[in-house]
Amino acid sequence: MAGAVAALASCNTSGCLDNRSSLPLAEFRSSSTDKAISVDSLEVVGVDAPDGAVLSEAKPAKSQLYLPMRSTRNSTSWRFVYRQKALEAAGVEDVITFDYESIPYFASEECGATYRYRVTSVDYTDNVIDRVVMADSLITNVDKVSILIYFRTAEPEGEGAGQ
Repeated sequence: MAGAVAALASCNTSGCLDNRSSLPLAEFRSSSTDKAISVDSLEVVGVDAPDGAVLSEAKPAKSQLYLPMRSTRNSTSWRFVYRQKALEAAGVEDVITFDYESIPYFASEECGATYRYRVTSVDYTDNVIDRVVMADSLITNVDKVSILIYFRTAEPEGEGAGQ
């Protein structure tokens, strides 16, 4: 019986169970409260991506979003299109551009190779976005928030002023 248990323990058929993609996770926050928020009617589109790649449709509301990088380039840009009536009518958009180094990384024989990204700079327009902060400039396959995107938000009328 002990021999059978030892044989089973040495047989590993699990293969690669690690997340093989290095995808930076962005979290949306309010610039006035520093709290996580959900943004409604936000469409995210790749700049210079094949067929105008839509990363995320305007619905549903979202509080986080993966923003993939291109391993064949040193820069990736995302266009944030606001589909709320007033903002869309005015043509208000923002663009975030990440400059980075693509770093090949050999994980293991089972998992193979992947890329890590070291973000060297971030540029953005500031129409609705207040600021973009890199929580971690090294993007790996660990599923964690790496980017904080702060949006200008307004409190509902009547809140905050003496109440």
